[in-house]
Amino acid sequence: MITHIRCCCSCTQEFCLSLEGWYEDGVFHVNGVGFPPTEPSSATRAYYGDINFFGGPSNLSVKASAKLKQLEDENEDAMFVLVSDVWLDSVEVMDKLNLMFSGYATMPPTCFIFCGNFSSAPYGKTQIKSLKESLKALADAICSYPSIHSGSRFVFVPGPEDPGPASILPRPPLADHITEEFRQRVPFSVFTTNPCRIQYCSQEIVILREDMVNKMCRNCVRLPNNNLDIPNHYVKSILSQAHLAPLPLYVSPVFWAYDYSLRVYPLPDVIVFADKYDPFSITNTDCLCVNPGSFPRSGFTFKVYYPSSKTVEDSKLQEL
Repeated sequence: MITHIRCCCSCTQEFCLSLEGWYEDGVFHVNGVGFPPTEPSSATRAYYGDINFFGGPSNLSVKASAKLKQLEDENEDAMFVLVSDVWLDSVEVMDKLNLMFSGYATMPPTCFIFCGNFSSAPYGKTQIKSLKESLKALADAICSYPSIHSGSRFVFVPGPEDPGPASILPRPPLADHITEEFRQRVPFSVFTTNPCRIQYCSQEIVILREDMVNKMCRNCVRLPNNNLDIPNHYVKSILSQAHLAPLPLYVSPVFWAYDYSLRVYPLPDVIVFADKYDPFSITNTDCLCVNPGSFPRSGFTFKVYYPSSKTVEDSKLQEL
């Protein structure tokens, strides 16, 4: 017998479990505990039709548009560059970003997605001033490549140690007074929330910048025997719970009024877990889950996503 339950109390997030056992004399004896099956997006939409769960101005899901799907398939050159831990105050990181821009100058990506933390030393009274100066240096670098400046979009997702509230999700964007000058010089830039959602043609993309893998490992019931299995277990946990932070509130605090922003139901096409854990790319239940890893800690590796083919390319910057 398998029973699906949903529990909620003052100290935990809402979560689902599958319990296997037998019912006798008014008592349910459990001999197996697991996650409920992960539901593919196609199965969810078969019940709910074209209702837009993802967000945005339209009442209908973008997946209902045949024209957007055609544009997506035809634009084979579209690509998203995913970089996490963009320490703008690091000379080495800035040198690597300049190298990246020079490499993409002849074929500008559709979008650069830069995730925090945006400072290698995020604490101190000069943090905000230092971040403003670092963004100015980044604007200088972008403006020196006119093709990228005019042809690419830039999305900035704040990290857990960037200026803002304490370690709690969701996080607001970096404050306007920090980013104002950068946005004036780089008009096609967006400083967004964490997590954030991006619609590209018919695809739904969710981006989370949080070091969640270590938190999940420290609070798991059973740690995988093989460390290589950790990414698979992590992805399975997130997708089965349909929530980006399925942990007790004292481990991963959440603004309860905005908990809906952490839900991933129906499953999106892509979830980017910008985590300092080792990079990975895993497809589970038709959902592509990508972790670009920490840019400076992983030897300046990053990921490139191609929407037309729904593939991910592992990339690394080498010395010239």
